[in-house]
Amino acid sequence: MIIVKNKKWKNAFILIGILLFLCCACALRKVEVETSLPGAEQNNEKDPLEVPPAKENTEEPSIEPEKPPAKEENNVKIEPEKTQPASTKPFWVSETTRLTNNIIAIATAGQADYKANGSQKGWMSKNGELYNYYERKYITTDTLVADGYLESGLTASAYKILLINGSDLAALEGTSVPSSSMEFQVFAAVKQSGKYMIASSDGKVGTISEDSFHNLLVKYNQNNGKVLRLSSASAEYERILNYISLFEGRFDEYYVREIRLDERYAVVVFSNRRNTADIKEYILENENNFWEVVLPNAQTEYYPITSINRFLPNFNLELLPAYTLASWRGSIVSTQGGVEAALFSANAITSSSEIAYQCGTSACAYAILTNGNRYVCYSEGGIWKAEFVTSDIAAKNFLLKKTGINYGFLILDD
Repeated sequence: MIIVKNKKWKNAFILIGILLFLCCACALRKVEVETSLPGAEQNNEKDPLEVPPAKENTEEPSIEPEKPPAKEENNVKIEPEKTQPASTKPFWVSETTRLTNNIIAIATAGQADYKANGSQKGWMSKNGELYNYYERKYITTDTLVADGYLESGLTASAYKILLINGSDLAALEGTSVPSSSMEFQVFAAVKQSGKYMIASSDGKVGTISEDSFHNLLVKYNQNNGKVLRLSSASAEYERILNYISLFEGRFDEYYVREIRLDERYAVVVFSNRRNTADIKEYILENENNFWEVVLPNAQTEYYPITSINRFLPNFNLELLPAYTLASWRGSIVSTQGGVEAALFSANAITSSSEIAYQCGTSACAYAILTNGNRYVCYSEGGIWKAEFVTSDIAAKNFLLKKTGINYGFLILDD
């Protein structure tokens, strides 16, 4: 054992020991860092085996076309509570509640069907009830079931389907009609204990007496007397034309096709003399022997049965002409070149100035000469021909037989 007696040497040995410790610590830290690097692991791993790629399939996979989605039903059937005998009816559902739910369902289905299809089908109010003008029958719950708007299960004869103004119903005692049901729309009614419960698509609107119910429907009575065709020789004929002049704000001379009337309404089809193709259809109402135009320009209505009935529900639609002027819009002309050629070929005229009146389409026309002779003209195989007729009735019948179309709007009233 060496004993160091010199203090300087003792301190030197201590310093050397500290330096050796620091050197060992640094060397150890360097080894730890190198072993943690990713390259160290990669060098120890074996190289991966290369697998040759499989032969590619150059054919495109077949893709089946997508099937079109099934057509969705637009109509949502409304299911009323089925009519049940008292013995099987649930004890918690009263008869009044059951009937109320049923008439609400019927009114909702009827209004939806009328709004969607009524115009095309010719649905109207006849004496206050919903009616098919073209098929000449009233609309029942069976109709709504067949159209897909109502579930089956109700007795059709037990319910009445109405088409009325809600404002007329609101004027009766025992009713409370919401503002949304004041217009012309479908209601449903059922008789219970001598009274009528009535509902719209918005819910029950009231219960009225049997007398009140019948008085309500009387407002929609369309029997206004016998339908007549007015003669141009009558005094009433000129009176009606004078009222039209007052309405239009000028006295004018008209070419009249026809005037039909009953004791309350009149329908006039006419044009002014400046333009025979500008054909109008006016509806007038007689109040205390004074005529007033209540619906001008009815010639613009493509579905006159439904639209005119909505505006004038007590108007007898049998007054309307057999043709719909709106469907001829843009097809009527005041001068048809084929007419002159046909009249010259028939030796009816020697000058175009001898034609006092003409009005036509691309296929047919009607002409009156200055000497009063009347001719029906028509195109056949691209050649216009003229046929002498003795009256307006004969002219209509000739064209109807020849073409199957009513051309009454071309022919002047004698």
